[in-house]
Amino acid sequence: MPKFRSKSKSQQSYLKKLGPIFGGCSEEEIRSRTLPQLIKPNLSILFVGINPGLYSAYKGHYYSKKGNYFWPCLVQANLVPSHFGPENDQDCLGLEQSIGFTDIVSRCTRAQSELRDEEFGEGAEKLRAKLLKYNPMVVVFNGKQIYARFVGKKLKDVECGRQSYRLPGCHSVFYTMSNTSPLNAHFPNVQSRMFFYDEIKALIAQQKVSPYWPSDNTTNIKNPTRENSNSDNSVTTRNTNDNSAAVSCSTASSVKSDSGVS
Repeated sequence: MPKFRSKSKSQQSYLKKLGPIFGGCSEEEIRSRTLPQLIKPNLSILFVGINPGLYSAYKGHYYSKKGNYFWPCLVQANLVPSHFGPENDQDCLGLEQSIGFTDIVSRCTRAQSELRDEEFGEGAEKLRAKLLKYNPMVVVFNGKQIYARFVGKKLKDVECGRQSYRLPGCHSVFYTMSNTSPLNAHFPNVQSRMFFYDEIKALIAQQKVSPYWPSDNTTNIKNPTRENSNSDNSVTTRNTNDNSAAVSCSTASSVKSDSGVS
């Protein structure tokens, strides 16, 4: 009698413990986590990713996977202090040129191919609502696929650089850069990517002289509030005393009840 693979086998694989870098957590436990939405009014830059991968969800910080060029590029471009890394993502809100983070889809997956079309559609609507509410100077999509999904274009029709798209009621300008994954062979090191960041900084300078933003954009969030990252009320920050430690499986139940902390 032929054997059939059931979905339950795939689901059972999620229960298996992952490697030691995941602190003994199962894939199911990590998939239940989300990243906080780090956003406030009048940001200099809002970076938009596609969705959290397993390691970033486990650590609770954006672009945590080793080898990702995101943080080294920010440091090289002098957009963040030299010691900044994934554990400083919330600290970026308080920089003089403030930086925020979000994803078009909040659900954690092992691979982007697991995401459904309807998730991108819902995520694009939520992102537009955030942009209208918080009005960042420059919105940077970390990958052409994300921007294509946001505006409903085919990937082949999207080029990197400043985009002509405007969101009615929002004064943001939109920019697309090549994704910062180390698997992106077109840009094999930090230096090869610096022109993206030079263009982003030029856009910030242009936006600062426009009448749409206050002249002083250095306000810090002193008393951050924590909200569910699936909510339309998208200001979400984590406790700044978390010492950037990932949440262990022994506290997984508390993680599941508060998706603002991963």
